[in-house]
Amino acid sequence: MNKRRLVIIVSALMVGGAAYILGWSTLFTVSAVEIKGTDAALPSGVVKGEKLARVEPRIVARVFEKNDWVKSATVSRNWITGKVSITITERTPIAIYNNLAIDAQGASFMIRNKDVAQLPKIQAPNVDSAIIAAAFFRQLPTDIAAQVRMVKAHSGDTFFLELVTKSGNLELRWGRSEENALKAKVYRALLLQPENKNLKRVDVSAPHAPIVK
Repeated sequence: MNKRRLVIIVSALMVGGAAYILGWSTLFTVSAVEIKGTDAALPSGVVKGEKLARVEPRIVARVFEKNDWVKSATVSRNWITGKVSITITERTPIAIYNNLAIDAQGASFMIRNKDVAQLPKIQAPNVDSAIIAAAFFRQLPTDIAAQVRMVKAHSGDTFFLELVTKSGNLELRWGRSEENALKAKVYRALLLQPENKNLKRVDVSAPHAPIVK
C-alpha cells in the first residue's frame, strides 16, 4: 500500500469517525436550552438529548423570527457543555398605528404583555408619516404629552393633537415641528386665561398669533 493511499484511507476514517461522533454518538447531545431576552413561553423546537450537530442555528432562529414582535434571534451551541443558547431581541414599540404597534423601522406587530398607555395613537397617511409623528410626540413636553389622545399627521410634518384636558376634549393645531418650546409656552398661557376655560380648538401653528375657539 503506497503512502498516498494510506493517507486517503486514514483521512476517510477520521472524517467518518468525526461524523459518527457528532451525528450519532451520545458524547455531543443537547444538555439544556436557554432562551434569553424575552419572558414569553416559546417552544424552541430543540429537545434535550438531541444530537447537538443536528441543531441548525439558522433554522432555529427563523422559527422565532416568524413571531412579528421578534426583531431578531441568535442561536449558539456550546460543544463543551451541550447547552443551546437562544437570544431574542424584541421589537420596541414607539406608537400605535392602524391598531398595531410600530417600531422605529416601521414594522407592525401585535403588542405582547406591554403597557401601551404611554404610546401615542397615530393617524397618518402612511407608516413613514407615522414614524415621523411618533418622533414628534417624543419631543413634546411631558405635561402636554400626558394629555395627548391622538397625533394626526397631515401633509408633510404638519400635526394636529387631540387632547383630553381638565375641561374636556381639545384639538390643538401644532403645525410644523418647529418653535416647539414657544408653542408649548403659548398653549399653556392660553389655558390659564379664565375666558379660555371652555376652549375646544387652539391653533399655535403661528405661535406669535395664536387662534382660539
